[in-house]
Amino acid sequence: MITTRWAWLGFVFGLAIAGCAPDAGLDEGSDEGDVEMSEDELNEPGFDRHRLLGDTAFTDSASMSQAEIQAFLDETPYGGRSVLATHVSGGRTAAQAIYEAAQEHRINPLLILTRAQLEMSLVAKSTATAFSLNYAFGCGCPDYQDCSTQWKGFDKQVQCMAGHMREYLDDLEGGGSTIAGWQIGRTKKTLDRYSITPKNAATAALYTYTPWVGTAGSGNLGHFRIWKKFAGFTGYVPEGPGGCTAERYPSGLLVQTFPAPAMTEAYGAWLGPVGLASANVPTCFLDVAKLEDPLTGVVAPKTSKVASNFAFSEFVSADTSRNVLLDPAFVERLQVFRQKVGASVSVADGYRSPERHREECDAACGEASCLASCEATLPLALGQGALVSADVSDAAMIDAAVRAGFSTCWMSGGELYVDVAAPGRGCPAM
Repeated sequence: MITTRWAWLGFVFGLAIAGCAPDAGLDEGSDEGDVEMSEDELNEPGFDRHRLLGDTAFTDSASMSQAEIQAFLDETPYGGRSVLATHVSGGRTAAQAIYEAAQEHRINPLLILTRAQLEMSLVAKSTATAFSLNYAFGCGCPDYQDCSTQWKGFDKQVQCMAGHMREYLDDLEGGGSTIAGWQIGRTKKTLDRYSITPKNAATAALYTYTPWVGTAGSGNLGHFRIWKKFAGFTGYVPEGPGGCTAERYPSGLLVQTFPAPAMTEAYGAWLGPVGLASANVPTCFLDVAKLEDPLTGVVAPKTSKVASNFAFSEFVSADTSRNVLLDPAFVERLQVFRQKVGASVSVADGYRSPERHREECDAACGEASCLASCEATLPLALGQGALVSADVSDAAMIDAAVRAGFSTCWMSGGELYVDVAAPGRGCPAM
């Protein structure tokens, strides 16, 4: 499989260097039929062949320093030292060549390491042939021809590969297409006859470079697996737009948060009077229409599990706001509560937008004195609290909440209010 894909890559780059546009993949109008997803692909958690990698992660050139790249090569995810750890080409160590190419072309060095493993297994190998090192990414190797000495050397190969990736991204900016005709939102077939509609620039760029869905050890499925392995090994999570981070839930679900200035303004205007300090006004939110994993670019459905017994949708079902908050620490504590109760737990009311929180409070009594209760339940508007119910006695629910370490617990109409806004304070004793 590698040999076939290697030959195609050589063909692509040979044409690109000559100034010709390759036909990397088949147009949707081709009479070649689609193929069914293989068993390996169906069983690969999170794999979406239309969205292979997040755009932010693809271009995160600051993800690793030169020293961190060197450390990665010295101690790889495969339990040994990479041949690249001591390799020098063009007067540069492999780590230096990767770092410099990443900075120049604004490409994630972890992506370059992923490609080095995918193409020639150079991260996992402790030794490698001179050819593998000199033509690590296939640049300058036209099909059925000798490789060009112009691109001989690991340092030149890294520059070539990263430079092409940058060219593809630049071509895609503003709705264009790559040299091979891959474009966001335009359906095209890979050389293994899968119909692909790239959902972001990173995916279109990766299919331009490697127009195969592939298998577990090759193609873009192979890239996906290696990327996840390397990101997990380094603990890498990219910083999102506006400095917003990702939330990781007890189930392992990783979701990017995004700036939402209108929501931030609403929090200050609606909840400032009921006790929300300006320093605590949120600026980054989850987008229920885009529960995106920043590492893979995969968008999860609202029904995705955030813990063993709870789905994301259970916490936001009563609120129509597109931007929401859901604190992983609260979800984790609620899962513990579910285990302590020993029965099914339903979320009667989870996240509240600032407007709905005020409306709920106003509907409860309509008096200024109600502001005190609004302040007490502010965690509902911060994704840190909920009203829950279970088919057990009130005493059993409160006891389970105490043992789960919840804060500010009380019963109201058969529902238990719990939050994690005051860690360590604990619920009232029975």
